[in-house]
Formats: sequence, structure tokens, C-alpha cells
Amino acid sequence: MSGNSEFRVAWRPDEFTEAKREFRGRIVRADWGSADPASPYYSQWVFPPEAPEDIRQRQVERKVIAVRIEIAPIDQAWENLYEWYTVSNVRQSKWWYFMDALHRLKAPFDAKGNTEPERLTNFCKSLLGMEFKWVDHENLPTAGRTTIKRILLPVEYYGKAEGVPEHVEI
Repeated sequence: MSGNSEFRVAWRPDEFTEAKREFRGRIVRADWGSADPASPYYSQWVFPPEAPEDIRQRQVERKVIAVRIEIAPIDQAWENLYEWYTVSNVRQSKWWYFMDALHRLKAPFDAKGNTEPERLTNFCKSLLGMEFKWVDHENLPTAGRTTIKRILLPVEYYGKAEGVPEHVEI
């Protein structure tokens, strides 16, 4: 079996890595919205009812708008994964890390529009079909009081698959 790149076997202590999720995946749905049912931007898909009540309430109190993406793993037998990025203009936020990754990878997204809702809608639509290598990052510095415990970020861009249906529902 020599030369088979499917197997990653470590034989010496310095060859072992930290356990983390790493996979190739395609964005199959993207949407944005608010957790507040009274908001004109409320999205039950972005903030599903099964989310813990304390988290949902915190999002409502902060008047948070977030982008949620659904990623279909291509090289793993996992179910689809989801990641949330709260939109922000603050460095070292989850949004900043996500936007930084997209810019570094030169992923061609569209954020044009006359209003922020138009820009967010176009952005979400433009993500559909994009394939990346995704990696879990842990304990990243943040502008807040604590570190970002875990965030899924793209680290390699492979292009955009054609014919991906648009699932943006706002």
C-alpha cells in the first residue's frame, strides 16, 4: 500500500497532529438573517428553533444579523455541516476571519448592492457552489473577552461548481 495518499499514518511522535476537522466541501446553501421574530430580516433557517434558547435570546438582544452556510462534504461520509458568521465591522470577529480567508484565497464573491440587505443577498447567492478545503480552527484571538473557541474556515479554493440550485430564501 505504499504511495496511497488515503492513509495518514504517523510513526514518530513529531508526525502526529492535533485532532481537527479537515475536508473538501461545497457550499450548497447560504442565507442571512436575524434571530428576532419581530425583525423584518428574521430567518428561521439562519437561527433554527432547535438552537439553545439562551443563545437565540442573546442574538435577539444584540440585534445580530448572521450569515449561515451549509457545506456538503465531498471527500467525507459526514452529513452536511453548518457554520455561522455574525456580520460585523470589527477585526478578529468570526466575520473578519471568514472575509479574510475569502480575500486571501481570491474567491470571487459578489457583495454589490445599494443597501446592506441587497449586498448580503448577493453575497449569499455568490457563495453557492464554491468548493473549498475547510479546516476547524480553535482558540483564535478575538476582539471580545474570550477567544473564538471554534470556527470553520476555508483554506484552499478549488473553484465553483455549476448548476448548484439557489437556496437563498429571505
